[in-house]
Amino acid sequence: MKMLVLIFRESLEQDVLQLLEELDVKGFTEAPKLQGRGETGKTFQTFGWPGYNAMILAAMEEDQAEQVAARLKTFSRTAQRRQRVAKIPLRLFAVPCECLI
Repeated sequence: MKMLVLIFRESLEQDVLQLLEELDVKGFTEAPKLQGRGETGKTFQTFGWPGYNAMILAAMEEDQAEQVAARLKTFSRTAQRRQRVAKIPLRLFAVPCECLI
């Protein structure tokens, strides 16, 4: 199994959730309104840096994790071209996962 950790700007939430639904991701946990700083800038609900990030944790079998990763890569590249930016505020990490209970 893999645990996918998806961190993205809240403005991408509807697109991300729709993608997960299309890929039949049955369960996940979402942590909204996260603050931080990364490669694409700060998110500190202030005048200078408005907005928040969100994080989704989703455990799944490796083949489904690969499908999700592939679709998110395509989504990211398409959004970059559409918005004409080097990077969009979306990151995906995968870690080995074992269900213990």
